[in-house]
Amino acid sequence: MKVPSPVNVTIIKMEEKEELEKSVEGKEKELIDYLTELVRIPTFVPPGQNYGKIVDWLIPVFEDFGFECEKVEMPEDVYEARQESAELSGERVNLLATKDFGAEESVDIYTHLDVVPAGEGWSTPPFEPVVKEGRIYGRGVADSKGSVASLLTALSVMRELNLESKYNLRVALTTDEEIGPYSGLCFFADAGLLQGDYLLCMDGDNEGICVATNGVMNWEMKVYGKSCHSSVPFLGVNAIEQAMRVIEELDALKRKVGNRQSKAPCSSYMTETTGQKHITSVFNVTMINGGVKENVIPPSCTLRGDRRYIPEETVEEVIKEFEDFLQQVKTKHGIDLELICKPGYPPMFSNPSSEWVRRVQDAASDVFGHKDITGVQGGLDVAYAVLQTKQPVCAFGVGNWIESNAHGADENVRIRDLKDYVRFLVGLLC
Repeated sequence: MKVPSPVNVTIIKMEEKEELEKSVEGKEKELIDYLTELVRIPTFVPPGQNYGKIVDWLIPVFEDFGFECEKVEMPEDVYEARQESAELSGERVNLLATKDFGAEESVDIYTHLDVVPAGEGWSTPPFEPVVKEGRIYGRGVADSKGSVASLLTALSVMRELNLESKYNLRVALTTDEEIGPYSGLCFFADAGLLQGDYLLCMDGDNEGICVATNGVMNWEMKVYGKSCHSSVPFLGVNAIEQAMRVIEELDALKRKVGNRQSKAPCSSYMTETTGQKHITSVFNVTMINGGVKENVIPPSCTLRGDRRYIPEETVEEVIKEFEDFLQQVKTKHGIDLELICKPGYPPMFSNPSSEWVRRVQDAASDVFGHKDITGVQGGLDVAYAVLQTKQPVCAFGVGNWIESNAHGADENVRIRDLKDYVRFLVGLLC
């Protein structure tokens, strides 16, 4: 048998790459159409009412690519025990799509279908995507429906070019990631539905191969006063003014927490933009609510916020530090307050030297240029999942953390990045 020469092998690879390039470029409209349809289904949470609608739209698309699909609803007893909230309504539906390619290894591919509410300040309709200047704008295009559209397009490219995946594929598209604390992916992990040898998380940005995330803890604090008529405020205690004193004191805790750095590095883009070299802990006051009426001294004021903690911290340490600090504030100012801590997703630190991380890094770097192994400031529900499954995992998504403005007004993603993500997926899987 004649062995192909190195020159012939190179020519074959170049021809295959040219075919891939032609196919991906030819599917730009298909890619945008997929993303447009996904964004048009408003899966913002709270309340998360349209999960069934988006899963029903996706099932025939995956079935057309030869996948077996299962519409997975979180059982009522699990929902009531782990996730139920007055803010939520509608069925908690998720999608599991599987295809056996007869491969020796399997990969779970995950991202979430829910998005945050649109909020204010948009220059384009948040749920009616707009393409302009090489970007597509809409809620969820970067976080995280863009990666779903790219995955569907990658499957379309593979079919067109008769490419077989070298892994058996298990696609988990789940919900309630943006609100937690027990998302659809958490349920998948506990129910034994994540069975791959590896896990690729398509949630996150494309600035690096993420192996580390911060843990998340939300908190709520109720500051008490004493109500009375506003014409005689000296007969009462103004809870809003008390809360202002608490916020001033919390600035010291914010600075202390913010000085903590993980050994996990940030992306080079983040370092160049902000000067920050490693992921850090964060303390935020993000909400305040109080008052009854203009002429009533408020009897209470509620503060809310979150605490992001690095993998080197534990949630027990985080809670104790917060409680001890507030005890000092109460003693110093004589303020009556109550604190409720609501732990969310844990931190994640995956082995940066694992074979799976190397494969993902190689595939991403081949398309996007060299990608470092990094950590990110945010938290992901995949951290909870791999605590249960022990799967090798890394996260690599479609958006740029700063430019895409995920969770903000005018969320966007470069169409070039979406197409490059298609190339990345094909290169990784085939």
